[in-house]
Amino acid sequence: MGPEPTPGRRPDSVFAGATVLLVTHEPDKKPAKPVSGGGFGGSVVAPPIVTSKRVKKRTRDELAGLARDSGFTPGVREVDLLVDMLTDETLGRPAESAIARVGVAALRTLRARFETADASLRARLVRAIGRFVGAGQGPEGISLLIASLDDSDPKTRRNAAIALGHARAPGVEDALLGAWEKDRRPEMRRSIAASLGKAGSPRSLSTLRDALNGGDPDLSRIAGRALMMIERTASRGSGTSIDLTRSPERPVEVIAFARRGLEDLVAEELADAVGVEGARVTGPGRVTAQLVGPLSSLFAARTMLGFRFALPAEWTRDGETTSDAIARAVASEPARRILCNWTPGPVRYRIEWAAGGHRRAATWDTARAIARTAPELINDPTRSTWELVVEISHRFVTVAVAPRAFADPRFAWRVGDVPAASHPTIAAALARVSGVRADDVVWDPFVGSGAELIERALLGPYRALLGSDLDLKALEIAGKNLAAAGVEAELRVADALAEAPRGVTLVVTNPPMGRRASRIAGLAEILDRFVANTATALGPGGRLVWIAPSPRRTREVAARVGLSLDWARDIDMGGFSAEMQRWVKS
Repeated sequence: MGPEPTPGRRPDSVFAGATVLLVTHEPDKKPAKPVSGGGFGGSVVAPPIVTSKRVKKRTRDELAGLARDSGFTPGVREVDLLVDMLTDETLGRPAESAIARVGVAALRTLRARFETADASLRARLVRAIGRFVGAGQGPEGISLLIASLDDSDPKTRRNAAIALGHARAPGVEDALLGAWEKDRRPEMRRSIAASLGKAGSPRSLSTLRDALNGGDPDLSRIAGRALMMIERTASRGSGTSIDLTRSPERPVEVIAFARRGLEDLVAEELADAVGVEGARVTGPGRVTAQLVGPLSSLFAARTMLGFRFALPAEWTRDGETTSDAIARAVASEPARRILCNWTPGPVRYRIEWAAGGHRRAATWDTARAIARTAPELINDPTRSTWELVVEISHRFVTVAVAPRAFADPRFAWRVGDVPAASHPTIAAALARVSGVRADDVVWDPFVGSGAELIERALLGPYRALLGSDLDLKALEIAGKNLAAAGVEAELRVADALAEAPRGVTLVVTNPPMGRRASRIAGLAEILDRFVANTATALGPGGRLVWIAPSPRRTREVAARVGLSLDWARDIDMGGFSAEMQRWVKS
């Protein structure tokens, strides 16, 4: 651990795992200048002190205008006025939302008003109270909702049944089942069935199964969905996860995903991995290989974003729905070999559509079709072990399965993060492009969370690691990440435009860029100065490996200061493009 910093001064150097502190001012003294953030420039200013003010009582018209603002939170004393708006056709919904933002403190007023309310207002109050019964909130509200199942007003009873679907409390299921017998209106039973799916237990299964063949198509559909929800909730006691140590019975094709521009790096890493054969780039962002060893073999590719197993395409036959074709693909022998081989317990899945969007109706139709074809597979979006990615092209259906329930072993060192820090796969790519030299003195002048230093250390031997930044919080987090990785490095507060450590042979960094960095005035000129300063720090044969947001401009500056471009790739940074470059000092 480094020495404790002197209050009011920046420490010259802190080491991996050290806690970095900075006292910016002392009592009875003027505050010091704002602390800079990042490797250069950019001030972080302390937020202003907020003083309380007496708020004048608002009129009904003023409150009605404010209720439409989703950022407005009324006071508890204003709930009464908002309740008066609940039956207004225009203001009812905004008033209900505003009451919800008050929190459970609003319940007292809502319950008091309920006692004297007419039928129209009682129905709206029940709906408002229903917003407070989730996650163990508002037990008094739950008792009122249960009592409202016997209200004389049909709309109040139905709203109470809907609201109780969000409650997790003793007596709720019994109350809903009792209301099922007392109130046989189709719309009431539909609402009760939907709520039983959320709040019910296996005790409700017989009631819901009877509803499947009751002659009401809408009730049958809702009851079928509720049955699936209860069954999957009941099965969660047997939690499962992906077993990364298992190997396939026979070679299986796997699709690995890469950032655009880094496909060749992923292919190289997989080609070197034991247990993986035939890795090759097969398209933008895609690398295909044969997995012959444990699933964990794929994690040798530190630049890989993720992977899936593709199933044979299915044709939607005449008289079939798309859901039937999807279910046939998921229940096929190739799918079962994958799902069952790497899942020790029940196979739980969620459905994702390659074209995007929730498509709730299609998702439920597909889940029902899979339940008919392969009932042992459990649809469970919350605790799924696998994701089924569905792509539809005319009548062709392609399903890929991606494991979900596992901890990525590659980046366990990532115990802390900072805004705009490198994604670990980007850091791994920079390290791989840097190459390994046992005599390397590595410097990251925009160290951030320490990702580049860690990934370079994990890649192979080096002489020393140095990291610098102007953000003390970043240095603290980098220290924790380095300690978690078991890597020792020297961290110091320094300006990337002025620091020039002795003996540096490799500068590897991901400088500020993207939306956050766009707020830094004169960023392009700052990065020009950084490139020039780096050339000063490097000796002959030294390398600069970084990501250039303005590659053409960097080429011009680098040529003037004696750097030669050795390698470059345009890569996808997630919303914008930049160029990963390797420069060598002449």
